[in-house]
Amino acid sequence: MTDLPQTVKPSRPKRRASHFKSLLLKLYRIAVLVLIICLIRDYFVRLRVQGKAPIELQEVQKLLPSAASLQVDHSERRGLFVLNQDQETIGYAIRTSPVSDDIIGYCGPSDTLIVFTPQTDRIVGISIRSSGDTTSHVNDIRQNKYWMNLWKDYGWHEIVDVDLRSGEIEGVSGATMTSMGIAHAIAHRIRFSEQKTQADPPFQIRAKDAAIIAFCIGACLITFTRLKRIHWLRKLYKLTAMLYLGFWTGDLLAESLFAGWARYAVPWRTVSGLVALAAVAVLIPWTTRRNVYCQSICPHGTAQEFLGKVISPRSKWKIRPDIKRALRWIPPLLIGLILTIIFLRIPIDLAELEAFDAYLLTSAGIASIIIAVVGLVASLFVPQAYCHYGCPTGAIFEFVRSHGRADHFGRSDLVGGLFLLLAFVFNRYAEQIQQLLLS
Repeated sequence: MTDLPQTVKPSRPKRRASHFKSLLLKLYRIAVLVLIICLIRDYFVRLRVQGKAPIELQEVQKLLPSAASLQVDHSERRGLFVLNQDQETIGYAIRTSPVSDDIIGYCGPSDTLIVFTPQTDRIVGISIRSSGDTTSHVNDIRQNKYWMNLWKDYGWHEIVDVDLRSGEIEGVSGATMTSMGIAHAIAHRIRFSEQKTQADPPFQIRAKDAAIIAFCIGACLITFTRLKRIHWLRKLYKLTAMLYLGFWTGDLLAESLFAGWARYAVPWRTVSGLVALAAVAVLIPWTTRRNVYCQSICPHGTAQEFLGKVISPRSKWKIRPDIKRALRWIPPLLIGLILTIIFLRIPIDLAELEAFDAYLLTSAGIASIIIAVVGLVASLFVPQAYCHYGCPTGAIFEFVRSHGRADHFGRSDLVGGLFLLLAFVFNRYAEQIQQLLLS
């Protein structure tokens, strides 16, 4: 009797090493994605805080001589932390522009620097950075030490409550309108930040959010339980998701959506269902190796799947391996283009680079419709053609997807690292790159 071949199991140290390598790759991929988002967020926060004429360290040093560096505050106060050489916070700086640019003194707005002590307690001093007002009036205010030092009697919250109409702060004689314009701009700037801080909407789950969350739960059940064996149920679920999420609500995940969230904030209080859908699309493949969103929820993926069954397998196209490898570069190239558009603020609608906007028939752009139609026609001859060779959003979900112990550092990981480097360069030098392109 011959011996049956036995499967040789890897030794425990090899299994541990394989598991550790897989864990490192998982952490690397999610870290790349998170860091790119943070770099986008940081860049646009700096733009909102600093505007076209950023506060320079030398300006702050005139009021706080020990200032060594400035750090952007990502809160709604939209200011700068002032740090000393030991990286300790010694002050807080804000400017009235662009928030208060609509407040005119005599004939124009003034951009004023205000520096506070730590925790925005008391004003250290103010400085008029620039002004569209009469030069002689602005010079009179700068030379009026009493009026300039008057602000040191106030703190952040005291300025919120100051009553400028009652004459609590008087204008400079001969430059009353200009000085009171500056006073109103300072008060408006701080009140604006306080209103933003206190204006967070309450958390709410609407019927639409509950429906999207139900679709997320349904996708997980169909993917991870015995329900996946009931084929008619899977088809019914996918068809329902396509009709509701695609044609009815248009709540699809796309690069335009993620770019908006990265620029500003994730609106988890008001669109909790869509945020939950995004979390499922990223975290489920990252932790379980199953791309739930692309396989079960995405309406465009479902439409391609159904159309792919119209033509018999014999009529399908066989793509040469070299052409297939070339086509797989389309989604990464689109991601690189999207990063360039975001950071350089090129006036191109990101929704026009993907097919998903086409499902909102009343507002769809021509480019989205063309991409969607071409993708659907191609799926008749090449299974899931758009998913494999044209979808940047799906490429991101596939990038973070874990492959278990057999995972290894591949081409997509290298490209992900290059995208992180590109985002870092744009974060630091986008303004200079824009000037070079325009010159």
